[in-house]
Amino acid sequence: MNPSSGIVPPGEESIPHPFPYAPHWWQCCISFPDERDKVLIGREGGLLLDYEREGRGRRHFRTVIEPGLEQEVEYVSQSLESPKVPFVSTQLRAEGLEFFTETFAAVPGEAKAPLGLSRVGGEEVITGWDGPRIPRTKRDFICSSDCPPEFRDVAWAVEGQPIIYEWRVAPGSGGTLVAGFAEGEFSEAGRRLLLVEADGAATQTIDPVGSFGPNRPGLLRFAVMDTDGDGVIRFAVRAATDSPDQCAFLNALWAFSEEAPSDDIVLAGEASPCAFASCGHDALPPRRILSRIVLVNHTGGELRVVPVLRVWTIERLQLHKGALLIGHRTRVRAEFPIQTTHQEKSGAFLARFPDVVIPAHGTWECVVSIDRHGIEEAPCNNTFLRDARLRAIEAWNHQQLPYGILLVPDERIQALIDSSVRNIYQARDIQNGLPAFHVGPTCYRQLWIVDGAFLLETATLLGRAQEARAGLDYMLGFQDEDGGFQLKARYWKEAGIVLWTVMRHARLTGDLEWLRSVWPRIEQVVNFLRTLREREEAADPTSPIHRLAPYGDIDGGVSNMSDAERMPEFSNAYWILVGLKAAAEAAALLGEDKTAAEWSAEFDDFLDTFRKASLAHMRKDAHGNSYLPIRIGADDVPQKGQWAFCHAVHPGGVFPEGDPFVQGMLAMLDATKVEGLVFDTGWMPQGLWSYFASFIGHAHLWHGQPAAARNYLVAMADHASPVLVWREEQKPLGCGTEEVGDMPHNWASAEFIRLAFHLVVMERGRELHLLHGVPSDWIENGKTIAIRGAVTDFGPLTMQVVCHSMEVTLEIHPLAHSCDAIVVHQTAWDKNALPLRLDPTRTHRITLLLP
Repeated sequence: MNPSSGIVPPGEESIPHPFPYAPHWWQCCISFPDERDKVLIGREGGLLLDYEREGRGRRHFRTVIEPGLEQEVEYVSQSLESPKVPFVSTQLRAEGLEFFTETFAAVPGEAKAPLGLSRVGGEEVITGWDGPRIPRTKRDFICSSDCPPEFRDVAWAVEGQPIIYEWRVAPGSGGTLVAGFAEGEFSEAGRRLLLVEADGAATQTIDPVGSFGPNRPGLLRFAVMDTDGDGVIRFAVRAATDSPDQCAFLNALWAFSEEAPSDDIVLAGEASPCAFASCGHDALPPRRILSRIVLVNHTGGELRVVPVLRVWTIERLQLHKGALLIGHRTRVRAEFPIQTTHQEKSGAFLARFPDVVIPAHGTWECVVSIDRHGIEEAPCNNTFLRDARLRAIEAWNHQQLPYGILLVPDERIQALIDSSVRNIYQARDIQNGLPAFHVGPTCYRQLWIVDGAFLLETATLLGRAQEARAGLDYMLGFQDEDGGFQLKARYWKEAGIVLWTVMRHARLTGDLEWLRSVWPRIEQVVNFLRTLREREEAADPTSPIHRLAPYGDIDGGVSNMSDAERMPEFSNAYWILVGLKAAAEAAALLGEDKTAAEWSAEFDDFLDTFRKASLAHMRKDAHGNSYLPIRIGADDVPQKGQWAFCHAVHPGGVFPEGDPFVQGMLAMLDATKVEGLVFDTGWMPQGLWSYFASFIGHAHLWHGQPAAARNYLVAMADHASPVLVWREEQKPLGCGTEEVGDMPHNWASAEFIRLAFHLVVMERGRELHLLHGVPSDWIENGKTIAIRGAVTDFGPLTMQVVCHSMEVTLEIHPLAHSCDAIVVHQTAWDKNALPLRLDPTRTHRITLLLP
């Protein structure tokens, strides 16, 4: 507890469940891995459909469908079928009644790729492009009655990401693509520049406001050709590298295999194209969500109730033959007809079923089918639901996901590990035929360099190196001409993160040929980092960060980007140190000895410069701990934005074990703890950043403090939701209901796997250390810890620890690549025992007596 924060955690008697600090509200994904339509379930059992970042709907979803009763109901609990099977069961309560629902996604059909135009990869759209983003006085054409409806919504991509469409044609054929743009955010020319590319056509750059005017639709034409004969013509829109705003949009796309009509005919909606995409309403593959509702009467007399579906939507609602039609995407059918709808004061539409009389201690059941994207109707009854449920369970149980790589004897920790694996793959998308690991299914459904680095490392640890390689190659594709990476402006640390990611992947895979293939990119990145030391503020000899890096974006709690708030900061320096160290190691690994020596000298000089700058600006917190603020001269609390420091400790390995600088920083962060987590370090004022637990837990583990690392793993588990996922940031209990970030947040998923994994196995230089961080209660009679083919710097590791009443048995298989030793720590069962040093080339079967 942090006494100065005024926050007092509840007593143990008020924490009866395994997730005592679950966020106030949560959501989880029920879609199958790699599905384009990410469907989520909320805390009360409501179905959350069609997320929009700028959406006007409930919680940014265009449609929410929540089963309930006409009277008020109270939340009781929510759970999953299992960590590997995301069927969501929700229990609610009303007077005298228990209300149960189970909702799951039916197995996706073998749908063929849509004919004509289809979007590839990202699914984000914005509807009401003319809505709250533009002041009323500036609306003209967009809001007028003669505005083509396809210009009112847009396909959207952020931070330099592309919008990609494919036009399926006869191999080798061509035609004309007509792209429609109407800028709905900016009224000044030059604010957004778009780069538009199409197969067989010259690339065009467009300023929508400069070319057509604000809020005015305009068209670009491309004479296209299937140049490679694969039957697909690709079309892409992205922000130009010199665009002040790095987001891209596209309103509409027409495809003509014959001569294209005039712009006037296209804009009037009178063209007859062979294909058309209203980009704000992309068609997705057909899918079905099934839900079973059960009402139980606990009273001694009969009860008359009115089951309902509460629907929050910005779409048009219609009743048709007992079914509820929601816009053009969704149809809701039930075992009993939906009779009427009316709107409540809350804004929800109430879809009523017939009144139900439930006898004393009796039950009532109903099957609901939510049909999406034109799927054909199917029977809506218990028999159909049972068969669909069995097929879905079988499909989930046969998913080829990397389960079983890490097995621990703590059921809650293992459940969260398995759920984390599943959620990482549920949020993944297939882009350009390659797997793209995304942080979440809603607002973070895209590439982020730092989040992606740890997601890719986790995939590799779990034996999915080829999938991680595809994601890494995709990441490297964003390198700028100057050698750097700036998916976020002035985020200099991205270059350092990429260097570490490349080196970590090369070590884990042992693939020096691949490392050699990306060597020119590595050289470009290092040259970019070296030039940073001579740019802008870093070149000023009077600057407190002289010869480190220009003032940059910090993230993780501090922006530092506006002219008013920009000031000297150290977050970018931390990751540049990590990157330079990784690059020098890569050069040595490839036998580039001269370059390795040069880059090592650059790292040493940078670290020496950092040390001098940090000494001049060290502070003391309220507890007397020495710390370096992330910004010089800011009124930030000591712990704010310190995530990059933790990464410099581990995985960066910048500071030696026992470094007083690190000890002071960790003590400062530990002193802020609330509910076991570092308090107020992230974006949320006086909030808790759930997976920061892994950042600081790794730092403690690396510096020989395994007990602290274990405690942070437990604290992170305590803040998961009952459906085994995390929100990025949340308030402590009783301190508000605010929330930050995506959910499921899969950097959190990756970090939980990483910390649990590294408690069991961690590389330290040329040694592989086992069991350094495992808690003593994992070493008890009948318990087993196992690693089955997990990837390490020295090749796949297979090991098992089996505990009996008086002894523990270790079985360790030989490693594929050389290392100096396997070091087995015994402190989990004997605090006084020295580590065992084993030959990594042999199989070991060792039985040790417990003290």
